[in-house]
Amino acid sequence: MYLWIDPGIRKLWYGLIDKEWQVVDSWIILQSQKKPTRNDQFARMVELVDFFDTMLHDFPIQAIWMEKLFFTTRNQNNAEFVYWARGCLCMLFRRHTIPLYERTPQEIKKYVTGNGSASKEHMLAFVKKIFSLTDDDIKRHDAADGLGIALMVKNKRENELRRKTS
Repeated sequence: MYLWIDPGIRKLWYGLIDKEWQVVDSWIILQSQKKPTRNDQFARMVELVDFFDTMLHDFPIQAIWMEKLFFTTRNQNNAEFVYWARGCLCMLFRRHTIPLYERTPQEIKKYVTGNGSASKEHMLAFVKKIFSLTDDDIKRHDAADGLGIALMVKNKRENELRRKTS
């Protein structure tokens, strides 16, 4: 299985796909508080690490990809906690010796659609087609980005394994 993560501290998208390109799980982990304190944010990091540690024990995950972060001057306040949460997760995945890959949103869009500046709607349409999903299966653009990452994870990891056995 392959895990993708679109990181965030308030909302974090994740998903799992299997070797047959089936979406095993795709969901958003939301923080309940609208204006969390710094201590709430630190507790959130512990929750995320615990959640993914359990997932790593429950599923045979072969590779993980996370979207690289991009922050504008408008959302700098979140950047600190998102980077910390991301660091905690990277440490967890390293501890489990699972390969971790990263790509920018533009690289993901280019890989999936052929256009690094594709619109969110374009990305969503491609992901629906690739994974044979309906509007009811996938409604959010963030989930489409995450499944785009999953597609890259699967192909990259399988190509690496083929090269090693050749």
